[in-house]
Amino acid sequence: MSTDDGSLRPSKSPSSTTVDHEKNATHLSCAEAANNHLPIEIPSNIDFSHPYHPIHWPLWKKWSLATIYCGLEVFVTIRSTDYLSVLTLVQEKWGGSIQVVTLGQSMFIIGAGCGPIILGPLSDIWGRKWVYVWSTYLYALVNIGAAIPTSLPMLIVFMFLSGATGSVAECNVAGTIADLFGDDAGAGQAMGLFVACASIGPTIGSPVGAWFAQDPKLGLPWTGWINVIIGTAYATGMALLPETLPSIVIPRTAMAEDGLELELPKRNALEFLTFTLTMALKILLYEPIVLSLSLFNGFIYGLGYLFLESVIYVFVDNYRLSYIDADLTFLSLGAGVVIMLVFLAPVQTWLVQRDRRKNGGKTRPEARFLLSLVTVWGFPISMFWFAWTSAPGLGHTSYWSPICAGNRVALLGIVNPLLWLGILNYVTDSYPNLAGSAIAATIIPSFAVGAGCAHLGIYMFDRLSAQTAISILGAVSMGVVVLIYVMYFFGPVLRARSRYARKF
Repeated sequence: MSTDDGSLRPSKSPSSTTVDHEKNATHLSCAEAANNHLPIEIPSNIDFSHPYHPIHWPLWKKWSLATIYCGLEVFVTIRSTDYLSVLTLVQEKWGGSIQVVTLGQSMFIIGAGCGPIILGPLSDIWGRKWVYVWSTYLYALVNIGAAIPTSLPMLIVFMFLSGATGSVAECNVAGTIADLFGDDAGAGQAMGLFVACASIGPTIGSPVGAWFAQDPKLGLPWTGWINVIIGTAYATGMALLPETLPSIVIPRTAMAEDGLELELPKRNALEFLTFTLTMALKILLYEPIVLSLSLFNGFIYGLGYLFLESVIYVFVDNYRLSYIDADLTFLSLGAGVVIMLVFLAPVQTWLVQRDRRKNGGKTRPEARFLLSLVTVWGFPISMFWFAWTSAPGLGHTSYWSPICAGNRVALLGIVNPLLWLGILNYVTDSYPNLAGSAIAATIIPSFAVGAGCAHLGIYMFDRLSAQTAISILGAVSMGVVVLIYVMYFFGPVLRARSRYARKF
């Protein structure tokens, strides 16, 4: 039987209320015991067997919510790259070197790394829904300042604020998917949609920015106004959606359906504030699993911005394409993302299901990397492929080769999203009680590295040839291969020594 909020209700006998009360108390005590190292108790999140857990909601409802929130991810991440296409407009209006003007983009990225420090833990205890709503309203509000800046410093400040408020889409969406799908093997499909959307947003951002830049009736202001309009509409719509955080959904549904009031831990203001401000940083600093994966994620995230810089040097300077045509080469990323989502994510799900059967039905987070053990080699291969087919003077006549190497076949199109999918599933499997905080900890270094790479790319490609610069990155990417193998074979040892990871 379905409840009003869509959760599934088991059939009850006249005496079942007492049994359910005892069962809920058992769930609660187990969850509290699992959280004895936390600065604040978060009951019931980890108990996927509870009948009122969102994991038991109908599939149509879970996928509808996941799709809506993934759409928010596309919308916000467009902003991370559309600024690149209006750099010349900013420079013409206020002057400054290209490095100074690029601060608008890098400060957006830094803001996107700072926001999850608070928004991730806040959503783990206050709930996902209203963190989404108020953060997105604030995102729309601060983009007014980005639409009508009176100076370059003002634009840079509001770009930072846009990144900080819009970062809710980074840490919260993955947490919501963890709420809805738990550690089920099929969670990879939903998380794959999130990864695809996070890849598609930056892909179309540069062409969108170029379109604004070339239209004299739109120009720079509309890179901000479009976010004001869509952000306001999105936030208003999300206010009508249900909460997904299990520690809120379970007690609320138990009261509505059974008249039972679960005894939740008392939280004082200091505990609440301490958790919100420190949990993501504690996970980042004290958990070798998260620290390792966050540094890896930062590297591959930074590569995306380095490749954005390489577009001009490779496709405009070497292949004599127009700026618009060069920007459009990044649309080929979408083809790789679709291949990952439609073909490889199901294979990964099948591998996880098979691994679970071999282990007596137990979840092994390391199984999320089974397919990546093979595909991760695409990183160094595609980097060297891109580097040494990106100059016609070397005897290569077609620009399709570097497009395929860098965008469609391996690096950004397939390998990157597939590895990110494995990371997100691994983290949410290992830290289901702290999904928002753990995801936030994983992505914080990503944005710091990405911001640095936005400036490093300008320096590298001004002083080195595209072949040399990207070959250096190819050599460094061998470390990514090593890390994935270490996480797969030694992950259980690392989790056994963890303070916060779920023990399997």
